Amino acid sequence: MKAMFRRPSPGLVVGCIALGVALGGTGYATVLQVPKNSVGTPQLKNSAVTSAKVKNRSLLRADFAAGQIPAGPTGPAGPAGPAGPVGPAGVSAVERVESTSANSSVSSKTATIACPAGKRLLGGGARLNPALPQVALQASFPDNDNIYRATAREIVGTGSSWSLTVFAVCATAS
Repeated sequence: MKAMFRRPSPGLVVGCIALGVALGGTGYATVLQVPKNSVGTPQLKNSAVTSAKVKNRSLLRADFAAGQIPAGPTGPAGPAGPAGPVGPAGVSAVERVESTSANSSVSSKTATIACPAGKRLLGGGARLNPALPQVALQASFPDNDNIYRATAREIVGTGSSWSLTVFAVCATAS
């Protein structure tokens, strides 16, 4: 037996296509024409958005003003973290020593500081007194295991007196 299947008429096909465009196309076009973040409080009717209509967990912290969300109760303490790195063995008697150059208007100054006898240099630094925009710190470095050195120079003549302080962090190392 032969199956009874009739082809749809051209009018039915055109009608179905027109109905699909009429129902779906205009709705799609309307969504595309609404700019992002353009619907707000002035465009909504009273009671249009209620707590019953908002899905749980759909709002983010960014949706609220500062201070609008109350802090929750303090949670339990977490487990202790791993131990930090262990410092160098045998370091003790840490001490900071410093030396300041003469306070004068000389255009270039170098200052050094040595750790006390029996101690090693761990680090150091330098500062200008006072901090003048025309004077720049050119170098600040450990000269060896025991001495820290710094150099500063006037970029433009200041005519002002200034000094250079250099400091070292020293410790007994065994």
